[in-house]
Amino acid sequence: MKNIITVFLLLAGIQAYCQSKQSVVQHVILIGIDGVSAEAFQYASTPFMDELVAKGAVSLITRGVMPTVSAPNWATILSGAGPEQHGVTSNNWKLTNKRISPTVKDSEGYFTSIFTLIRKQKPFANTCMFYDWDWLGTYINKRTTDTMVYVKGTQAVTDAASSYIIKNRPYFSFIYYGFPDETGHEKGFNTPAYYEAISEVDGEIRRLFDSVQYAGILQNTVFIITSDHGGLNFGHGGESMTELEVPWIISGPGIRKNIVLQNPNNHDNTAPTIASLFGLKTPVEWTGVPMDEAFQRNNIYSKRIYNSYVPKVKCSVSNGIYLTPQPAILSCKLANAEIHYTLDGSIPDIKSRKYQEPLLLATPITLTAVAIANNSVSEPIVVRVNIVKGISSISLETAPSSKYPGQGVVGLLDGDKGTEDFTGSAWMGFEGTDFEATIDFGRKRNLTGIGITVMYQPENWIFLPSAVEFFTSTDGAEWQPAGTADTGLTLGAIGGSPVTLLSTFPITSARFVRVKAINTGVCPEGHPGAGKPAWLFVSEIVVN
Repeated sequence: MKNIITVFLLLAGIQAYCQSKQSVVQHVILIGIDGVSAEAFQYASTPFMDELVAKGAVSLITRGVMPTVSAPNWATILSGAGPEQHGVTSNNWKLTNKRISPTVKDSEGYFTSIFTLIRKQKPFANTCMFYDWDWLGTYINKRTTDTMVYVKGTQAVTDAASSYIIKNRPYFSFIYYGFPDETGHEKGFNTPAYYEAISEVDGEIRRLFDSVQYAGILQNTVFIITSDHGGLNFGHGGESMTELEVPWIISGPGIRKNIVLQNPNNHDNTAPTIASLFGLKTPVEWTGVPMDEAFQRNNIYSKRIYNSYVPKVKCSVSNGIYLTPQPAILSCKLANAEIHYTLDGSIPDIKSRKYQEPLLLATPITLTAVAIANNSVSEPIVVRVNIVKGISSISLETAPSSKYPGQGVVGLLDGDKGTEDFTGSAWMGFEGTDFEATIDFGRKRNLTGIGITVMYQPENWIFLPSAVEFFTSTDGAEWQPAGTADTGLTLGAIGGSPVTLLSTFPITSARFVRVKAINTGVCPEGHPGAGKPAWLFVSEIVVN
């Protein structure tokens, strides 16, 4: 009898052990929000995603891939590898016109996606994707998923996905919203309309969550929410951290609670993380790794001290150069957070000055601020302000290229002539167009010379202007020539460092100055770009 009992207990113990080892995760929902930077996530009103973070983990330093456009990044998120492996390098990618062949491809030419992996290892598992950007349907092999639905409109995506989830309880779902990116392109990234678009998607995610709860699978579902890239002005595709860093949220059973992840994270880690949650074996062609730091089962990080999520401080003043001191208003979307700041560039803490009223930023100054709540500290925000004195206004006749905007028009008077790196923030670039700036000092002053700092790098299609002319005026209506500058370098001359073209003259009293630099127009004969638009680069206007 004892032997029978012993065997029974042993079998029961083995069964219990096996059940304990079996993952409680039976469903994963990956939610993609296009065009949301890590900073924008912290500034927009996102009460529901904030709830998910409080019940899970968030990375605010997750990086996308280059270029910072949608297709290469969503392909990387869904495939566990970068453009070098999956071959998607632009939004123009199609299976029939790809430039780079994927390292591994199925019989129809598709790289291994998370859908492919699930179909191979869990052939009867139900998978689906709902999206409002039709390109996504060209990247995923339709044979690897049960349902692919393209529907236009944020609410329509939620309606279709929710109905499917309630009816089918899918194993894996990918649900995509493009509204924030669309709004950024139309009305500007990091604008009130853009933040409102993010908030609207936050409400749709709440509706998705409710459908999962209604389906009775919430306790076994992990949510992952991320974006592909951020944006600046009306676009993206550049190399700024705002475009590169995005939020990455994971919440559900087996996930650590209310922490900000510290390890580096990249887009190619998302699919391996999903595979790890399901206990799937990742393929050799994937370069990413699971974000194990988020898992409760990983004891390596159990003694690490983590911050809980506190959103970043928002400042009403941006980094830049101004004509007058700037009143700065600081805020944090977390209501109970205290804001502390310094004005010397050091990182503030609880002992630093507490923000209570707007600050007047004069020159030169570096404002650094953090939000503190529940013994946790947000990422710092750093705002550097410089004030150009003695100028009433400065304007440009033609705007520079959006690729090389410099530090705004006031940056032409900040004393920074730039370096030989034409991509530096001091440089304004004009492709095939002329440069013309008008300065108003606000009152008459005595002048003895005017100059302009330009770049000569023919190897980068950057040429000196064909002519430079300076003018003065006492009333802004009638203008008198003040001189010209020699621009006579030949095509074979050595380029590199900034060049200041200066004209001196007898003391002249004037209130206004105008500087014209004529673009050479096209690259000259004998140049690799002969006949194509030439670049004119300007960093500084010099007034003596």
